[in-house]
Amino acid sequence: MSSLPELVFTFPAKIGGVASFNFNIINNSDFRNNFFVKVILLKAIEDKSPIFKEKFEADEVVTFNFSTKENQYYVCKRLNKLIGDKPGALICDNDKSLMAAGKFNNPKTVYHLLHDYFYVNQHIEYQNYIDVAVAHSSFFADCIFASNPRDFASHQFYIPYGVKQYDSFPKIKNKSFLKLFFLGRLAAGKGVELLFDIEEILLKKNIIVSWTIIGQGELKPIIKKQWKHKTNVKFLEPSTTSEIYEILKEQDIFVFPTKFEGTPVAVMEALANGCAVLVNDLPGGIRDMVNNDVGRLLSLDDVDQYVDAIIRLDRDRTLLYSLQEIAWKKSVKQFNASINANNYFSLFSRFKDLKRSKNFNKEPQVSVSRLDKKFIPNYIVKLIRNLR
Repeated sequence: MSSLPELVFTFPAKIGGVASFNFNIINNSDFRNNFFVKVILLKAIEDKSPIFKEKFEADEVVTFNFSTKENQYYVCKRLNKLIGDKPGALICDNDKSLMAAGKFNNPKTVYHLLHDYFYVNQHIEYQNYIDVAVAHSSFFADCIFASNPRDFASHQFYIPYGVKQYDSFPKIKNKSFLKLFFLGRLAAGKGVELLFDIEEILLKKNIIVSWTIIGQGELKPIIKKQWKHKTNVKFLEPSTTSEIYEILKEQDIFVFPTKFEGTPVAVMEALANGCAVLVNDLPGGIRDMVNNDVGRLLSLDDVDQYVDAIIRLDRDRTLLYSLQEIAWKKSVKQFNASINANNYFSLFSRFKDLKRSKNFNKEPQVSVSRLDKKFIPNYIVKLIRNLR
């Protein structure tokens, strides 16, 4: 049995930025061997999202299966037992883990990861169960400081994270038509449905481009139907980061009219592959990553701004090449996976010093269903919820 302190990472098992974030931290730190690293992948049986399939460089990887129809008190009790009571830290970004650790007085230091404003709200609800708040956007770290400076002034941190880097600039000057791409979940709020509108306006202005739409999600059938008469588009579903990089190094511009983001991994991967970025100007990590040196921050839902930016770069390939090269240089300097992963692990190593004195018996400011109580047997709750 290992005598090393434990780092337990818990997050949903599905493909997405959250899983990629944890993967990049775990797999790229030189300090990983100073801990026993456990990964707990949370899988609700009702969730049919695609599973994250990358291999974690961890000492233990386990999938925690549960049902949303169970009594969640007992779900959290099982999860807390799996987290364990050995010295170390719990690194999480989900209410299930926060409730499990807090409700059952887990001795591990609880690090709450904040990806976007959803997690700020989650933090405010569960702050009685949280020791440390960690954001990979300066904006969201400030939100925590502003929400509770008395308790979190010295317990909130901003640490950028990173992705795989190339040793040399991965681009050659493109003399042909522009290669545009989208990378992300094909879901409401990601703006993927606006790409077709951009394409139609470009065509009317005699601008010919190619499109690569990368990702999975519930909107995929709708989007494919939208583009069914187009021959200049490809839909791809790479399952690993290496496959994504092979695609991105051939692309020119990341078109990302998303409406809700924290610090999107896709933007970092675009920068690392020397791609210019056109993205909505949203508070959070986007503003830490994108400026006029590497792309353009555009107004929400303003398709014409995207069209104008694409036309400008199509006509001025020198400008495009400059944006691409600076994007790569910025990525190497600021978003190096190994350096930033080490910074995260250095913070995790302070788990003893950062443990807060807090009242675990004080309930978080979050409503809990009347069915999710200790005194109601799990089988009765499942029966009731299945009948609804």
